[in-house]
Amino acid sequence: MKHTHSKTLVLSLLALLPCLALCGCDDTVKVDVHLTYDAAQDALVETEKGLAYGFASVSYEPAYVGDAYADWEETVLYEVKGWSPEVLLTEEWGGIGSMLYALDSPLPTLREMNPDTIYVCSTGTTTSCLLTVDDLDTVTEAAYYFLTGEAIALPENGDVSYSMKFHSDDYAGIYYNLVYIQRGEGEEREIFLYDRGEKRCVQIPDEVFYDWMYTDEVETVAEVSGEGLSGDGLSEGEEIVITFPDE
Repeated sequence: MKHTHSKTLVLSLLALLPCLALCGCDDTVKVDVHLTYDAAQDALVETEKGLAYGFASVSYEPAYVGDAYADWEETVLYEVKGWSPEVLLTEEWGGIGSMLYALDSPLPTLREMNPDTIYVCSTGTTTSCLLTVDDLDTVTEAAYYFLTGEAIALPENGDVSYSMKFHSDDYAGIYYNLVYIQRGEGEEREIFLYDRGEKRCVQIPDEVFYDWMYTDEVETVAEVSGEGLSGDGLSEGEEIVITFPDE
């Protein structure tokens, strides 16, 4: 890798791209499926249809929010594009919210997803995509170092943070989200990935994202879409499998 470029972090590379599609207001939506909480299963259930949903980890996010399907008390739950509503539902999404999965259909782990793309997005009340990492080696390295690295304490202070949304063609319609944290600059720079759902933080080598985040000229394949990021309309990558050494 080249290390002669400026170390200035690329903060804004293209016009802001909405990451997620928004839905209508909850109080105007009518649905036929009404869920209730079952404390014994710690799940939302609907006995006539035999539905039982668990609460997904906050590591998961919907790529597309579809039509209203069910409600629970005053909360409307929506379909996720590409998934059966009997398998996966989500709250109205504006960067935060909850997803529900069928108890008999657990969501894939990051390892099982075989991610092929990472969308690097801003954090805060408005989520916008800043950069698309579609190099399979880089995506695989990032996932490998996070999943096999030693867990450490979450840094108390970070200079920069981004949301890294891992996408897989095998599970299009959802993202696995890790928080990217940078501390320091230049030779003092440290990079961490943090899973909010698993409460797991791992330091990864600086060079994993160097050519994408810290060079003078960075090109992205992201395309502007008013419907959000789901992989549709973006460059298609080959299928990859993350191979881990025997332990």
